[in-house]
Amino acid sequence: MLAGCVSAPRPLDVDGMVKAKGLVIARQDLEVRALDEPRDIQVHLALAKLADQTKRPSQAIAALETVLRIGGPLGTRWHAEDRARFARLLAARGRIRLDRGAASALEDLTRAKSYGAAIDATELDRARAAVALAKLRHVDAKERAAGQRMLAQLSGSSIADPTWLGAKSQPVPRDRGEWGMWLWERGAKRAAFEALRDWQRTTSVKGGPLHDAYLRALSWWTPYDLPPPAGTDIAGPERCRFAGACRASDVLDDPAASAALLAAPMSSRDDDAAAWLSLSLGPALRGEAGWGEAAAIRIDLPTLSPGSLPPYARSAGARLAGKRESGVPDSELASLTPQQRLVVAAGRALDGGSSAQVRVALGSLAGSPEGIALLRILDPAPPVPLVDPFAVALTAHLRARRLDAIPLSALLDAYSRNPSRADILAADVVAEAPDDAVAQAALGAMFDVLEDPARARAAWQGAVDASPEPAFLAGLAESMARANDPDAAMIQATAAAAAHGDPAVIWVSVSRALDALGKHVHALEAARSAIDLAGPETIGPALDAAISASRALGRDAQVLALTERRRQVPTPVRVDRGTDDPTDAVAALAANKRTPGVLNIARMWVASRWNPRDVSIRAELLDSIAPDDPRRATLVTELVALAADPDVSLARAALAALR
Repeated sequence: MLAGCVSAPRPLDVDGMVKAKGLVIARQDLEVRALDEPRDIQVHLALAKLADQTKRPSQAIAALETVLRIGGPLGTRWHAEDRARFARLLAARGRIRLDRGAASALEDLTRAKSYGAAIDATELDRARAAVALAKLRHVDAKERAAGQRMLAQLSGSSIADPTWLGAKSQPVPRDRGEWGMWLWERGAKRAAFEALRDWQRTTSVKGGPLHDAYLRALSWWTPYDLPPPAGTDIAGPERCRFAGACRASDVLDDPAASAALLAAPMSSRDDDAAAWLSLSLGPALRGEAGWGEAAAIRIDLPTLSPGSLPPYARSAGARLAGKRESGVPDSELASLTPQQRLVVAAGRALDGGSSAQVRVALGSLAGSPEGIALLRILDPAPPVPLVDPFAVALTAHLRARRLDAIPLSALLDAYSRNPSRADILAADVVAEAPDDAVAQAALGAMFDVLEDPARARAAWQGAVDASPEPAFLAGLAESMARANDPDAAMIQATAAAAAHGDPAVIWVSVSRALDALGKHVHALEAARSAIDLAGPETIGPALDAAISASRALGRDAQVLALTERRRQVPTPVRVDRGTDDPTDAVAALAANKRTPGVLNIARMWVASRWNPRDVSIRAELLDSIAPDDPRRATLVTELVALAADPDVSLARAALAALR
């Protein structure tokens, strides 16, 4: 009995089992025996060996972890071969996690080394840096301080970034500032702000990249409706992020200042309509909003008098306001600046001009990103022939989230036949994955898109259990919301937001998911957390989520108050502006719903060209046009591309339109 407790059991003849029954049956027999006799170490060791031989590394690791848990009075009861197998598999998984910067890589690599794997000291330092960065993204001050100490200790290592000198307790001011910039670029926004604030307080140097970075972080930290703290030196292009610091006409030739001004709160309406037409065209061509939608934030389009605009802006301003005005003739184009010529070209496109006429107005700008985008409005790119657009789109969606490690076509086919078949195949996918966390997350994202909340939640839970990374925590929180478990979703969202680096992003997503299921009280609570923590990029969506939940709850006074706050935010608001604006997707959709027909389909098509990231109008067009309409292929191609959009909610909407 004592010998049985101390020594490893005699191995089962795995090769003999395979020879007698075949690989699949032998493995299935061992899996059944492992369930029937969960403390039989021989079975788990044999299953690990067979799983390793058949390229099922995650199953092998799970079997060996079971052996470790069973243990024995004097330690793990396994053989040298089993120990070496475990070390090798853990090392491989740890390196995969290290490549994507997961904090869980350190534990895998440390354990692998303790079991005999050859782990380089550089790999361990890289893994420690990943842990430090994860802590620096955390909302808790103690976690951030611990992460800073870890990076300070690594600042002299071979893997150190030069900016890590700024993590030390008393660095020179410039080192602290450059470290803050490094943190900001990696999503540790609170830690970055604190480092840049330290730099600002301890230096007399003003202006330059560090000062710009400080103002960018300060605008993120300062509530959008408040001025910067008293005594703050507002200088450089980033000064335009603060209300009233810049005028549109003063920054037209400064791209950095223009971008900052477009993100600034709206303290009052700027009467320089021509400058705002020019500034808002850039975001429109990048697909951030329709041109009229972006311009209407700063210009009162219904009351705009096109005759008051300079000649280069009259045609465009008139069309956005639902009127007509002649444009600049070709003979006068040479006297205009490049920015003005771009506005003239866009005005011609709005007015129904040909590609040739738009090219003449663009001149040398025809090859610029803005010029190419404008010409694409008139001549869309040729559609890509696709046999299964949804499968291609879902593949692109997963790849954009670095979750493309699953045989998607086979899973979709199995799910369409019988979801239980997909469960069996999904189990194999996880078993065969070098890193089960990524496989589980990919399955969770797939089931999210297939609108199967129970399976999505189980898969995301598996990903979090394997490697609690911020993206996986966020996926689990949203899946809990869609699974109609709002209390669990709120708890999980708290953990996800704390680890994310920009907590408002998580709260907005969870609020939207809860609101869509009718859990409006929980949605409002999540939206309030988002508003409290939001920076300039997220305050608009956070207020929109709060308005939607408040309206559903019948809180009319609250809706009015939130709407008034929303008007101060420069993020476009999707409303019908009451003008005949060709770029107005909301009005085009509403018109088609009132009176479907060829004319309104044509209107929607034009609006879709000016709103390249608008999913709803493309979905409506697919429902409205004939099956053999050549525009259908273009719309499908565009929706497939949108499925890979960084905005996950937009990408999911594109996938829903393709299903």
